[in-house]
Parts: sequence; structure tokens; C-alpha cells
Amino acid sequence: MKNKRRKVWAVVFCILLLGTMFFVPASSMQGNSSSIVYQQNQSHKQYNDEEKDLGPLVPDRKYILYDEPAPMTKSTDNPDAGTKKDAGNEFDYATPLYPGECIDNTPGRGRTGTIASTDIFDWYFFSISQGQDVTITLVPQAGFNIDLFLLDNNQIEILSSTNPASDPEVVTHTAAYTGYHYIKLLYVSGTGIGDYNFTITITTQNDAGSGDDASDVFATALSITPGTYTGYLDMNDSYDFYKFFVNVGKGINFSLEMKNTALFSDFDITLFSPSGTLVYEEDAYYDDELLYPASETGEWRVRIDIFPGWVDVPHPTEWEYYSYGSGAYVLTFDIEESASIPPSIPQPQITPIANTLKVSNDPLSTKDEFGYLAAIPACNYVEGGTRYVAPIIYEGDDTPTSYYGTEGDRGTVDDTTQYLIDDWNAYLSNHGVTPFIYDVPTDSVIAAAQIAQNYWTSSDLAVVAVDGSGYMDDVKTILKRTKTLTRVVEVDEIQNDDPKISSDLGYMMLLGPKWCALGVNVTGISITSSSQAGALLTQVYPKYIDMSSDDWPTPYDGPGNAGDIYHPVSRIGLWSASTAVSNTQFDLLRVTKYAGDRFHVRVRNADSTLTAKITTTEPSDLLVFLVDPRGYVRAPDMPIWNGPVNPIHVWNGLENPTVNPWRCWNPEPHTECIAEVLHPEEGWWTVIVVPRYEVGPEKIRYTVTVDQRTVNAKRADAEISAANAAVIASLNHAPLLYVSEDAIPSVTATAFTALGVNKVIFVERGDIGTVSFPSGITVQADLTEMQDIVDHIKAYDDSENFITITSLKTGKGFFAPAAYLAAYHGSPVLRIEDAPGNPAAMADRIETWRLGDGDYYHGARAPAHLPDAREPVDQNPIRLLTAMLQFLRSKNSSVLPPLGMDADRYWRAEMHNETYEWIASYNLDLEGQEAYCFVAPRTDIYLPLHSVMIGNNSYAGHIPGDTPAYSSAIIVRSVLYPVIIFANPNRNTTTSQLMNFPDGDSWTYNNGQSELTYSSRTVKQCFSSHFRTFEGHCLWDAHLQEMNNGVSVFYYSGHGTGGSGISAQYYQTEHCNYPEQIWWDAWRGYSGYDRWRIVRNNGKSWYNPEPPSLYDIIQYDHVDRLLGNLKSCAVFYQSCSTGDGYGPMVYLDHGAVLWYGNAGSGLCPEADLMDDKFFEGTMLHGETVGQAYSKEVWLHYRDFTTLDPVAMYGSSTNRITTMQCIYGDPTLVIFSPEWTEPAPIMG
Repeated sequence: MKNKRRKVWAVVFCILLLGTMFFVPASSMQGNSSSIVYQQNQSHKQYNDEEKDLGPLVPDRKYILYDEPAPMTKSTDNPDAGTKKDAGNEFDYATPLYPGECIDNTPGRGRTGTIASTDIFDWYFFSISQGQDVTITLVPQAGFNIDLFLLDNNQIEILSSTNPASDPEVVTHTAAYTGYHYIKLLYVSGTGIGDYNFTITITTQNDAGSGDDASDVFATALSITPGTYTGYLDMNDSYDFYKFFVNVGKGINFSLEMKNTALFSDFDITLFSPSGTLVYEEDAYYDDELLYPASETGEWRVRIDIFPGWVDVPHPTEWEYYSYGSGAYVLTFDIEESASIPPSIPQPQITPIANTLKVSNDPLSTKDEFGYLAAIPACNYVEGGTRYVAPIIYEGDDTPTSYYGTEGDRGTVDDTTQYLIDDWNAYLSNHGVTPFIYDVPTDSVIAAAQIAQNYWTSSDLAVVAVDGSGYMDDVKTILKRTKTLTRVVEVDEIQNDDPKISSDLGYMMLLGPKWCALGVNVTGISITSSSQAGALLTQVYPKYIDMSSDDWPTPYDGPGNAGDIYHPVSRIGLWSASTAVSNTQFDLLRVTKYAGDRFHVRVRNADSTLTAKITTTEPSDLLVFLVDPRGYVRAPDMPIWNGPVNPIHVWNGLENPTVNPWRCWNPEPHTECIAEVLHPEEGWWTVIVVPRYEVGPEKIRYTVTVDQRTVNAKRADAEISAANAAVIASLNHAPLLYVSEDAIPSVTATAFTALGVNKVIFVERGDIGTVSFPSGITVQADLTEMQDIVDHIKAYDDSENFITITSLKTGKGFFAPAAYLAAYHGSPVLRIEDAPGNPAAMADRIETWRLGDGDYYHGARAPAHLPDAREPVDQNPIRLLTAMLQFLRSKNSSVLPPLGMDADRYWRAEMHNETYEWIASYNLDLEGQEAYCFVAPRTDIYLPLHSVMIGNNSYAGHIPGDTPAYSSAIIVRSVLYPVIIFANPNRNTTTSQLMNFPDGDSWTYNNGQSELTYSSRTVKQCFSSHFRTFEGHCLWDAHLQEMNNGVSVFYYSGHGTGGSGISAQYYQTEHCNYPEQIWWDAWRGYSGYDRWRIVRNNGKSWYNPEPPSLYDIIQYDHVDRLLGNLKSCAVFYQSCSTGDGYGPMVYLDHGAVLWYGNAGSGLCPEADLMDDKFFEGTMLHGETVGQAYSKEVWLHYRDFTTLDPVAMYGSSTNRITTMQCIYGDPTLVIFSPEWTEPAPIMG
């Protein structure tokens, strides 16, 4: 077979050598993204600087939103009126003032200005309610005469003060209408630039025409009847209470409007029953509508308050919080004949048992996992239609959970488990209860028997499985060679004007088996570009796909060299080195070819793992790679982190420094290198041994070993059988007991007798049990096939449309925590290795390719995006060969298919279809959406697999973790979430770190419909809904304090910085126009800080990874170091690359219940709009996380659950390069303060 393949290749290569094959247009290899049509709300922002229409914004890229220079003044008074710039020179561009707010010389809150003969007008305006009195004074600088005019909103003069010379000007007026009034200052005389001071004071109140202020307290609320009223709020009057009489059954209807009467201020309305109970609230950003049925007759109340306001906001001492909000509102009250109660968030119903079952971690066997399974029906079961739950926890797992730092300061799995224990105990202590601790015996058979007799006094039914803890896999060394590698390096240097590489040509190479790795360096790049790759490496034929690229720090951050590419020659054939910059924008293309050794091993059984290892006696730079039969590198993955970790707030490689260890993978000398593939396909695999560097010892002696560990079929059958037996036992609330293949252990027999068992359900996939049960015990069901097991579980009323999938490839025992999750949902436990076609292998291929073709960005590996196309691509390899030959003859690149052959569609569709068809073969494709949950390490079942199962027909999540103990902690937390969330003292609080967000931008869905998004406003509404308290932040210290105090939900919207960390507003920074300024914390970010734009200003916020508007960076090392117990916080991210890096694990390590976000680039406003709708689904309407997100997939990008062409090639899909993921149970319902705390029972 191998010789025959090589002969075929020889023929192909001879054909390819014909003609001028080495001159290939680079444009045919590297398709630049087409210009993107962008729709933006073009309404004029009357009081803001004009934003540029930049189209969709890609995270981790720099954009300048404004053309005008930043306002610069050294005056601490920040004229005019705190704006650092000239007030508007005409009515339509008047500058807002906030007379009811503090005077702190921020925009609208300063009281000084300048005027001159060349700048004769300063226009201002302010909000006031009808009947309020306002006094305005103006004091010009000596030698200047400035007149003062007050005008209405039709530019009609109301009053004026035109005193002579430098005499002060004063006007006093009672407002005849509610809304904006205008101030015009007119320069009359004076030399040069004149300063002035002014005051504006609203001296009275007239809420609802009362001539006074509506009360700030419930008891003395101002009485009203149906009608329309006006009122006013400010920093000294944060609440207005109104009372009204209504009969039971009637509908209470209020409309609150302030958007057009109180600029950049938001008020909310809250409804109270006659007894003072808070019953409902509306928290939209700007105008609100409230409709609620009166449940009793009497005097009800509403309260009008300010967001963020002055009272119900953080009051830190270590930093300042920017409070704002004031102005007039219009309140309309009506009584309807009836109204419906707005729906609440559904609360999952569980009854907690005050028990804690402990399993001693045994890393050397799966006895602990089989013991764990036996504990499931004792603490996670259904009886009488009620779900009872208690935790099973591991102890003694010191596996590190953090990824940076030293051994001494790393967290462990035990720490993650302890957070769970602390929360469980805290919940129980709320009820004055301490848990009963049950230590599960270390011997699994004994454990099952003892649990059965300790937790049941009698049971006529027992579920039985074969104890599989003693089965071992077969490990066979299929390759072992000792060789001496001679370092042979060949360098090709091609000048930019060389005919082999012109402006539209790439440098082509025909590489045989001698060459085992390539390096590419493009030198002398003279441009800065965040959208073009400085260097590219392409496998032109036979794979026809990019393999590696380099864009950071050059040309991303500036000119220089793009020399970070190093990639194994995974397939002999045609390769291309190129650059996306033009020939005039670089000097030299340098290709380094590394000779190495190739070995071939054959995998005949895909139910195995491959581990290749090279060892040397002296440290060397030798690397080993595993290449699959299709010619794709599968191991090792590129490391997710690269380079040292700087102190907190210090960037890794900011502004392209000369020494930049964060840009390239440069492994240290080592004596051992390992590559492992957990899901190999059948066929011939290639093992490549090659040096990493050009310079080093000339000869290196090494030993290469390849071990194949074949999964013991009996182990697989026993583990899957026992996992499903635990589910069945849970659904019956019956004990789970173990037998051996051919005998009943004495402890099991004793348990049968003690409990009075007279029937058993025997779960023995593969018919592995030959045991005979004693007389008096009938076999109610003997489940020997997977289909039998699935059918049996699905026959129960409590079985949900939920599918649990795990992997047995690590041999560590993830089937046990998977069974706990499956028991909760009444789900079968399936094994991904049983899926025909090996979808886990495809997920591995995709993720390894994404990391390989990605690039390091400030130290983190930002993954690449699978190549896509705008129409179906013929996948026939003969078609590709024909096109390639046509191209080589004609040099016409139009005959070639799109580079990459739309791997995004065809690879991912293959992965989805293999998984779906496998599920459907078990008759698990039921009515409605299936919920999938994968339980395995992230390097076992890679994230592309669960991501592709989310769409109109299904949704999915992934429980990660490198050990069963870790996965168990995540799963148990999610199951117990409806009760242990009450251990979080600040569970009613939600928070965010909104750094980047659109504001009035439009996006067109795949169905052709467009929608505007105001993301920060939507987040404010959703995160305040259902009696939640929303406290957003943008300073890191403020955010950290909020998180450690405890919140139920956290949303981050900002740059991912390649997945390396979280961004924040600088407290103070030299990298801005105002280096002396101490910046504020605020409910949302304000990237315009470099232009003196403060948080209240509407408009897009977009911080940059370099000045201006540079953001503060906090690497995840420091996030991990500083976070405490997150107490079941649900974490949501809108960034780039974070889902592919360490970020999700840091939050889960610290007790988060779920992490949601993307593992690709994202796009603003598309991703923001998607999250807006997602939060409306989860936070407003109570949909599960998976359901809410799945509804958005078809609209935004490819939905592989339907393969609908509208989504495959839609206008939105064509612009998106993300891969969304959910780490956690996708059926999670987010906590609402409406929930009631369940009381535990003693078990």
C-alpha cells in the first residue's frame, strides 16, 4: 500500500513539474477579504463629535473613531463648561449643562468658559420642568462685556441681561414648558480671549403641578389620578414617589418619558403594593412602559429614580465612581380594565439533601469512579416526581488548575472543589443545618454494597453492572528507532523584485520527504496593518490550504520583520511562501528549510491513542510531530501561552519592542518531546522528527518511540454500562450494585439479601456479564446492546431530551461525572468513540489547524479561522488536480477553487453530520431541540464539536476539566445551582465590564432583515430586570471587588487581546492625552477618554490595543491570582479568542457555574447584537442558555444543524469568523431574585 501510494505521488509530481509551475499568483493562494457593506444609523448626534463610519469593527484591532484632534487645555477648570473645548457656536450645536449635578469640571458640570471677538457665541442648554424657577448668572472677566440671553426650544428669546461693560448678568425665569431651554452668551467687547464664570440654579420643584417636590419616601408619596404629569430629578432629589388608588383586577399603566427632556439621563419606574412590597419595575434605558394588574384594592405607589444616579451606586473610597443623571420627565398614568402578570424566570425544582458524599481520588485506577457511580442513585434521584440532590465530591486531587506562575502559587483541583464545598455548606448553614458526611469506600464493589445498605432499608429492585475498574488497555510499541539526525538547513532568499515573487506571485517550492519543516521570514515590511498577514505558508497541493501565518507584531503594530512562521512539512508536495503586503512594502522573503526524519506507523484500530516521544541524552531542540493519514498535523498543538508574564497592568510587547519574547514559539532545549493524539483515524500516520532552530549541534542522537494504546473493549463496555446503570438506578431510586463478569461478590450477595432484592436490571453492554443471579431474583431487563440501554432510559417519564457524551480515551474516568449529569437529566451516557466516522478526530484536526495557522498576540495564541467560500465548492480531489493542472498551464488563477476549499463548511458539516447521524441511529432525534453536553478535557473532545451542534435543531455545552474531580465539581455545581446560588450573599447583583460596544449601529441578518443595536442600554435593561441590581464597572479594581463580593451574572464586552486577558479603563496612564488625570469607574466604559468624552455620552465605545484610547490589560495570570470564590456566577464574554484560551478555565476554577463566549474574532456590532438578543432570552424571558443562543445562530452565521443555504452563504455569515462555545450545562436557567430558597431535608 505505501509503495503504491508513493508511485502515484511520483506521477503527480512529474505532471506538476511541467511548465512554469513555480510561478503562482499569490492572489490565488491568499484571498483578501472583500470590502464589507456596513449599515450604520446615520442620525445626527447633535451634541457629540461626529463618529466616522468605519464599518464593522474587529476586536484586537485599532480604530480611530473621530477625525478631530482631542481637546487640549491645561486649565483645571476645563472650559467651556467642563468640556475642554469651545461651546457650540449656534443653536443646533449647543453644549448641554446639568444644573442639578455636582460641579466637577467634567462635560456639562463646569462653570467657566472663554469667549473672544473671533468666537462671539457660546450656546448652552439645560433641562427643566414646567413651573420650576431657574436663575442664571454670568460674571465676565474684567475688560469684557458679555450679554446673556435665555431662549426657548423654538429659538424665541424669553429673557435677556445686557448690562454694560463687565457688569454681571442675571436672568430669573419660571419655565412655561417641560424640556430644553437655551442659553446664548454674546461677546460684545474685549481684547483677546476673555474668561467668564457662570452659575445655573434650579431653585424650586413643581412635580405633577404640585408646586413642590414629590416625596423621596413611600409613606408621604404625592397623590395623583389618571393623567399626564411632569417632574424633575437631580443629585439632591434622587426619588419621586407618587401614590394612586386602584381597584383589584384593574391594570396599572404608566408611561415614563425622559429621552427628549433630560439629555443623557435615564430614569426608571418601580411599582409598590399598598403594603410597600416591591412588585414590579421597568428598567429600559430611557423611556419605560409599565403595565401590571392590581392584586388588591388600595393606594399603590410608583417610584421614579435615576440610573446610574447618586444613591444606588457604588460608593468606593479607593477610586471615584462617575455618578450622573438629572432633568425633567413626563409621567402618564392610566387605569386599564385588566392586565396580565408579567412572566417570571422559571426556577428549576430540586430538593436538596443535607449529605455530602466524598470520594478519595485514585489517579492510578478507576475504582474511585465506580464508587462515585454507586453513590449517584443515593444522592441524585427522582422519587414521587421530585428530584432530590446532594453533592458527590472528590478529595485529594492536587492537579494544578492555573497555567502560570510557579508550583508553589498554583491552584489545584482540590481548591476548585473546596469552593463548591464552601458554597454548599454556606447554603445549609442558612437553614441551621450541617451536612452528613459519607466517605465512599475505596473499593468500588464494597462501596456499592455499603451505600446500598446505608441509604436503603429495603428495595425490591437493584440495578446491576459489571465492575470494570480492573480492566486495562493494551499498550504496544509500534515504532522504536534510535538515529542520529544531522542538522541540514537550506535558506532561500528572494528579493522583492525577483521574478519568482512579483506583486502577484508567491514563491513556490516542490518539497520531497527530505525536508521536514519550513520557516518563513518577510523582512523590511514598511507598513502598519492590522488586516494583512506579514508572512504566509500554504500547502498548495495536494491540501490547498494555508498552514501558518504571521501578522503580529508586524505589520500589525508597525514595520519590521514577519519571521515567526515555523511549521512541519506535513505533506510532501507543492508549498508556497508569500506575504499579503505588496512587493513595494517589503524587502526580502526568506524561506528556511529544515531537514529531518520521517517515520510511518499504521493505525488499524481507531479505538486507540497514539503517543510519539523522542528522547535525547543531552538537551536539544528536536521536535516530534504526528501527521494524520490525510496530511494534517494533529500533535502537538501550538501552546496557548508564550513568553513570560509581566506584572499586572503591564502589556506584553506593546508597540513592537525590539525584544519581544511574546511573538513566537521558541521552546527551550529539552531531553524529551511528546506528541499525543487521542482520536487517531485508521491508516498510515507520519512521525516527523526535526530541529526547531537553524543553529545548534550538527548531529543529535535520539530515540523515537511510538506507543499505541488500544482501548480494552471490555473496559469500554463496563464503563459505559455502569454509567448508564447509575442513570437507570437514579430514575428508579434503586441501589446500584456490582458483579464481576462471571460471579457475584459476597458483599453484593449480602446486599441483595439485606435489602430484599427480588428483581434486577442488568446493564451489560457487549454482553460482558455471564453471571447467574440466585433464585428469587428475576432479571427484569437484561440490557446487552447500546440501543437497549438508550431505549430503556428514554422510556422513563423523567427522561429529558438531553444527550450526555463522554470520551474514554484518557482512561481517567470521565464517565463518572458524566453519569451524575446524565442522571439529573435522565439522559443516556454515550461514548464519542462509538460514533462512525470519528467526529472527535475532525474536531482535533480543526482545532490543531486553527492554532497552527494562528499567531501569538501579546503572548496568547489567537486562533485562525477556517477558510470559507461564498458558494458550494466541489470537494472531489480529481477536480482539484484538474484545476491545478489547468492553472499551471494557463497561469489563470480563476480556474482554481477558493483557497481552503471552504473547510469551514465541509469539515464542520462532516463533524456535525457524523455526530447527528450517530445520535439519530439510537432514535434520539426527538421532537424539539436536543440538548447535548460533552464531558471530557478540552484536549480530548475539542471545542469545535460542541460548537457545531448549536443551531435551530439542537444546542450543546461542554464540561471541561483535566481530571474527573474537576469535571465533577463543575457538574455538581450546575446541578445544585438552584440552591447553592443562595450561598452567594450578593446574588441579586449583576455586573459587567462594558469596554467596547455599539450604540445605534445596524446589522443585517442572513434573512435580509436589519436591526439596530444599543448594546450597553440593552445590557442595563436585562441585567436590571426581575428585581436584579445592576452595577457595571470599567476600572479593574472596582470590577475585582464586585466579583469577589459575589454577583450572579458577569458580562465582559471588549478586546480579548488574543485571549491573554481582560481589558479595563486605566486609572491613570501616560499613554493618553491627559497623563495627570485620575479616571473614574463607571457603569460602562468610555473609550473617548482620550478625547475627554465621559461615560454619559452616547455613541460607540472602542478602546484600542495601542494609543489613542489604549485600554488597561490584566492578564489571566493576575485574574486567576486575585479572584476568590465566584459563588456560582455565570460568566458571559463578547471578545475574541478568549474561548480558545485559558480565560474560561480561570473563571470555572474559581467557582463560576458556566462560561459563554467566542473562540474566534467576533465582530462589532454583529456579536453585540447577538448577545443583546441572547440576554433578552435568558435574563428577560428565562430561556436556557443553550436555547437562547441557538435561536441566534441561523440569523448570524452557519447553522450546521439545518445546513440551510440561507445560513451557509448568507450576508451575515460571509462576514463572521467566530466559533461560539458554552462551557457548562447548556440547559442552565440564570438565577432571578424572584426565586425562593429551597429548604434542605435530612437524608
